[in-house]
Amino acid sequence: MKNRIVVAGVLSSVVALSGCESTGGTQDQMAGAGIGALVGAGVGALVTGDARGAAAGAAIGGLMGLAVVSINQYQARQVRSSAADTRIYGLSQPVSSPQVKIRQGSSSPKTVRAGQSIDINTDYSVLLPSGKSSTSVTESWALKKDGKEVAKLPSKNSSRTAGGWAAEAEITVPSGIEPGTYVIEHRVKSGSSYDTDESTFVVRA
Repeated sequence: MKNRIVVAGVLSSVVALSGCESTGGTQDQMAGAGIGALVGAGVGALVTGDARGAAAGAAIGGLMGLAVVSINQYQARQVRSSAADTRIYGLSQPVSSPQVKIRQGSSSPKTVRAGQSIDINTDYSVLLPSGKSSTSVTESWALKKDGKEVAKLPSKNSSRTAGGWAAEAEITVPSGIEPGTYVIEHRVKSGSSYDTDESTFVVRA
């Protein structure tokens, strides 16, 4: 039993290291869940010595594989001037430090199959104190299911001027992902100012 646990630990370390290296192309992202499930099954079988252990290991490995989901395409553009933001949202009060506020987080299409792409968009406002021309903003996203985070997507750090911004990205739904409703959590942060929003999509069987 002790030997099985040691070998299982070694295999888990190999999976973790390979996951850290698999941050490149779409093929790595789509293969991640399958590879994780395969090696996870081996880990489960080594620990318990039976098929139930293999099944449990496969489930855990599949979730590990989801962690390699990354952004295929990304672009950000200013969609409103500072004056337009002030007029539309009534932002008349001056601020003493940079502030960010998500206006809407969205994702499309609303229904996909595993292996297809999802476009995600975060529309947010940047408010700056008088005399400050720009601020560093971190944009990030997380993939959730049933209230649990199943994958983090890489964050983007950029300098932003005051006004409205749209951050657009594309992700590939991993092959082998289970059907159901998934949540994209949209996040923006600048200094101590932080905001989130959510959008959903459904993966069909």
